[in-house]
Amino acid sequence: MRKFDIVVTGDCNLDLIFNQFDRLPEYGEEIIANQFELALGSSAGIVAAHMASLGAKVAYVGAIGNDNFGNQFKAFIQSYGVCTDYMVEKTGFKTGCTVVMSKDEDRANLTHAGAMAELRPADLPWQLIEETPFFHMSNPYVLPHFRNSLPDMYKKLKEANTVTSLDPQWDVEETWNTNLKALFPFLDYFLPNEKEFELLLTGNNITTKDLSTISSTTIIKTCGSTGIEMLQSNKSKQYNSYLNDQPVDCIGAGDAFTAGFLTAAIEGEILDDAIDMGCKAGALSTTTAGGKVPYSSRQDFADSFNKLF
Repeated sequence: MRKFDIVVTGDCNLDLIFNQFDRLPEYGEEIIANQFELALGSSAGIVAAHMASLGAKVAYVGAIGNDNFGNQFKAFIQSYGVCTDYMVEKTGFKTGCTVVMSKDEDRANLTHAGAMAELRPADLPWQLIEETPFFHMSNPYVLPHFRNSLPDMYKKLKEANTVTSLDPQWDVEETWNTNLKALFPFLDYFLPNEKEFELLLTGNNITTKDLSTISSTTIIKTCGSTGIEMLQSNKSKQYNSYLNDQPVDCIGAGDAFTAGFLTAAIEGEILDDAIDMGCKAGALSTTTAGGKVPYSSRQDFADSFNKLF
């Protein structure tokens, strides 16, 4: 019996979330936010937490410092049932932290990467990864030791017959030059939002049609409240979102979608049903602040969704 369903790695930070303010402050100004939350942050951490709550067996790999924020991060993610045995501590570095200023469906982030930027390919538990059927990475662009080696890493994963997925997130250097032609032959699921996808195509000077000729990667674009677009083998299909009329905030909705989608994929669901489960998880994530998971089990997930919709 396999130990885990998936290994999740990538960014690793807490979020300091500010909500309910009129506008972002200019330099020299102070603006009052009427809501504040200290929460589990990082795309990879939120994905891992949601997947574990949905019943998947998840091992998470991220780098923290030897500090209170590192302890808090582990406590948050362990509370959802995620295995943290493979996390690494980076001496001399502080645990990553992001100040999130969230308004409507958008946000502005200010991040101290700290220890998470010190994560290296050698830190990954490769033997475990090779024994585990799924691998997911989120936000490689805050991981300088990974961002230029993604094709080689994903090739190694596919040689171990691993099902692979990647959520690029925002390129903090804004070069958008990840070599998609070299990466996509080894990538099963690519999970950008629509803006990230557009910028990556521009940075590679290619079109969606170009990508369809080099691999069978399934591209699943999250498009906020307008839904999901799936691109596969030069075909496109649209999916509607489930819209919460009174969202607390939309932070982590895309990550919750990824978690719901991957959990269903692990369970062998067809693509349409996996995307639908992702949409449900994304909608439920808007009922709570930040990266909190608003359900404690698969049954609670179903009950909570039925109450909301």
